[in-house]
Amino acid sequence: MTDVWTQLARYRQVKVLPDGLRVLLRPMTKDDADKLAALFESAAPEDLERFRSDPTDRSVVESWAANLDLSQVFPIMVQVNDRIIGDVTIHFGSKYQRHLGWLRLFLDREFRRRGIGTLMIRAAIDVARRLGLHQLIALVPTDQPQVIKAFQNLGFRDEFTHGDYAMLQDGRTLDVAELVLYLVDHTGEF
Repeated sequence: MTDVWTQLARYRQVKVLPDGLRVLLRPMTKDDADKLAALFESAAPEDLERFRSDPTDRSVVESWAANLDLSQVFPIMVQVNDRIIGDVTIHFGSKYQRHLGWLRLFLDREFRRRGIGTLMIRAAIDVARRLGLHQLIALVPTDQPQVIKAFQNLGFRDEFTHGDYAMLQDGRTLDVAELVLYLVDHTGEF
């Protein structure tokens, strides 16, 4: 029998949107560096300042591809034709947090508000369930209520708001909601 990591390396979802756009969701490969770099090169500065690292630095994206280890970070690419238009990553915990996964999501502005973000979150949930994770966690700035609502519509609970958790380039701080999807119910256990 094939192990779960081999199966997930071949993960594919194809969706046709109501407007006819065909979207492929699949794991990142080492060959995706150029297409991923192109995605971030066209991103708006206000989107880029919310990243933990600078994805416009080609060496950052190349290191993601060169050091790809799906058991540490599972990046799901969103592709239209030959173009990557977004990605959602699951960052896995270790040791006492090995049952947790943290989500990060980016979608090109041209493709927002078409249901693709929801497809991305659903794909990440599917992968997390296959791996037996107990919780998925998303940290979303509270100035993005539509993103928070998208997560909540898929079962994520707003568990906590971190005050002044993120700082933008101009020094302004943002509160960040911690949204959690409980994949395993431990209610009533003692």
